[in-house]
Amino acid sequence: MSGIAIMMMVLFMVVIWGGLVVSTIHLIKNPDDTSGELGRSEDSTNSRLAGLEHHY
Repeated sequence: MSGIAIMMMVLFMVVIWGGLVVSTIHLIKNPDDTSGELGRSEDSTNSRLAGLEHHY
């Protein structure tokens, strides 16, 4: 591989892995406290959710 190809490969690997690390740190610092809220809601019965589905 040429030097430019190796440099671009390293750059994009840093971007991809860096994004993964940053998103993981953000998720650890800001946990999703609302996950599962819909599952315990009164509005989440099977018939109510089935009525929200769109059939085309």
